[in-house]
Amino acid sequence: MRIKDLIKTLDRWDQRGFWAFTAATLKLLFPEDDRARIKALTNHQDAGIIERVARGLYVNPRARSLPPDVLSSLIPWLRPWDFNYLSLESALSEAGLISQIPSRLTVMTTGRSQTFGTPYGTIEFTHTAQMPEHLSGDVVWDLQRGMWVATPARAHRDLTKARRNLGLVNPVTASEALEGTSDGLLHV
Repeated sequence: MRIKDLIKTLDRWDQRGFWAFTAATLKLLFPEDDRARIKALTNHQDAGIIERVARGLYVNPRARSLPPDVLSSLIPWLRPWDFNYLSLESALSEAGLISQIPSRLTVMTTGRSQTFGTPYGTIEFTHTAQMPEHLSGDVVWDLQRGMWVATPARAHRDLTKARRNLGLVNPVTASEALEGTSDGLLHV
């Protein structure tokens, strides 16, 4: 795979809204010897033409179609077959129940627990046995991000169940937010 062929291909797919590629997709786009493709990808990564964000997942850093929140947008690429929703410290921080901003995006998943360090930040997946049909009313679709987000009450229950540090949660704000409403949603 020559550099000009890669750039031309990435630009063509960028015009169609594709900014991330799996290793399997790149194999279809560049059906050459595996060893040669891997070596070329490594060289092109060093040149900054393509970024490896996780094993088997690449991003076109020059893409105009890159979403505003690349880190959140990587979640379905990293876990395409699992149900995922933003929760734990990330959701509680966004709801104002934790004064600190988490250093990573914390996500509950029906897949296995795993942490991915990417050039865009860290995503921590924590396993849950909760199936989507049992979370009705506990998660809200965030249209801007294109993902589910836990309500403050759900995020607090997830934090407790996962045995994570509850000391970060502001007890006064949390009790008002979690107990002060009948639906468990934070009303501002």
